[in-house]
Amino acid sequence: METPPTNPDMGKQMHRRLSNSWIASLVVGCALFATYTPVNAADDRAERPNILFILLDNVGKDWFRCYGSQEDVTPSIDRLAREGLQFRNFYITPVCSTSRHMLLTGRYPFRTGWHTHHDPAIYGGGYFDWNREITFARVLQQAGYRTAISGKWQINDFTDPAQKDALAEHGFEEHCLWPEGPKGHPAHKQRYWDPYILINGEHVDMTGKFGPDVCCDWMIDYMARHREEPFLAYYSAILTHIPVVETPANRGQEMTAREKFEGMVSYADQIIGRFINGLEEAGLRENTIVFIAADNGTDNGTDQGDEHSLGGRINGRVSGEGIYSLTERGINVPFIVNCPGIVPVGFSDDLIDASDVLPTLAGLAGAPLPDDRVIDGWSFAPQLLGKEPDRPWRTWCLTQYYTRRVVRSQRFKLYSTGEFFDLSEDPLEQHDLSDAERLVADEATNAGHRHLQGVLDSLPPDAKLPFEFRSISARRIRAAEEAARRNE
Repeated sequence: METPPTNPDMGKQMHRRLSNSWIASLVVGCALFATYTPVNAADDRAERPNILFILLDNVGKDWFRCYGSQEDVTPSIDRLAREGLQFRNFYITPVCSTSRHMLLTGRYPFRTGWHTHHDPAIYGGGYFDWNREITFARVLQQAGYRTAISGKWQINDFTDPAQKDALAEHGFEEHCLWPEGPKGHPAHKQRYWDPYILINGEHVDMTGKFGPDVCCDWMIDYMARHREEPFLAYYSAILTHIPVVETPANRGQEMTAREKFEGMVSYADQIIGRFINGLEEAGLRENTIVFIAADNGTDNGTDQGDEHSLGGRINGRVSGEGIYSLTERGINVPFIVNCPGIVPVGFSDDLIDASDVLPTLAGLAGAPLPDDRVIDGWSFAPQLLGKEPDRPWRTWCLTQYYTRRVVRSQRFKLYSTGEFFDLSEDPLEQHDLSDAERLVADEATNAGHRHLQGVLDSLPPDAKLPFEFRSISARRIRAAEEAARRNE
């Protein structure tokens, strides 16, 4: 897509920790300071690295100690952040299926039409169509990577005979997952204890098992089996989505809903620790790039029908915003990349969004991007390899929910509905500047607003929501469109 105008408040894009064993480097175009290991030995390993991409479900920065949380239940994740590259600005959508679609395709919701939540197995109708979109799994598969997914997949209905081979069509050669299912089907909501699990298309009885354990163990075995060839392992985690449940670590204890959720976050962290141990035991740790992300912010009680938030504590208060919210707590999620000797250690303030994942994985794998469609994302593979970016980094990132879009620069944030905030002094978005005198009187504020408005104005209108979508939110959108037509 055409690149919108640059941002006058770009400032520093990245800085990283310094230590005696690292040297400071200035990366052109991003005004960033970084520390790197010697790259001679790393170059060969970085040519065709293995990729383990972990996507956590419904948990935001408010639970991650490394992102300032006062909770202390993520030691494995915190260590990977401390010894890897921790991104401070990774944008995703505020709800599950739209995030996964954007992540897998490298395309913005307005481009694909998938800009509202939809569960095909529950609502029927529209689904993630391999004839319309291409995933990062297929891109890497075509470049010679072995590909697998484990965990959950909610954007196809495997009870529909026409979709039973959807994962293979999307580029995943093997799978072990909880598939979701329509009401009345054994798979419906049965993801934790006694889970309904499909392994390469076949239902396998898992009575007495804990779903996240099953999927973790299977993926560790998969990576060990394919240690001699490059692989993409996509662990789309079941944790920490509701219902809140006991885990094997605290089963039988008396707990509140929030205490159970805390245990789920802790268990997700333990699983990530098991992945790292599995890579080490298989001799894969030094040539496997590990990504950790989340699909949206923490459940604020909406999904569980509870007035009490499941949010973690930051600055002495429990976060009350997350899923479904376009505030920073809902869309600016954890994003950590780690690989000893390949990925630099430190912090990045680069403006990254979920559309950037597909081109980045393709860049790491040496895979060409599809040339028959617009890929909105940019590759940040050079940053992950301690190299100069191919071009000065983008000065904005974007996300969307329903028809409402949000674009931000390092300092400012603008909604397509007009709200405008200075995040440098108002990170909780309590003071809308859209009608403030400052917007006219202060040149930096005015320039920041013009820049972001220029980005929004440069983007195309929303692609039509596929008619087959039958979710509640999709029906609301159609009702609003019909009302608008009647009032014309």
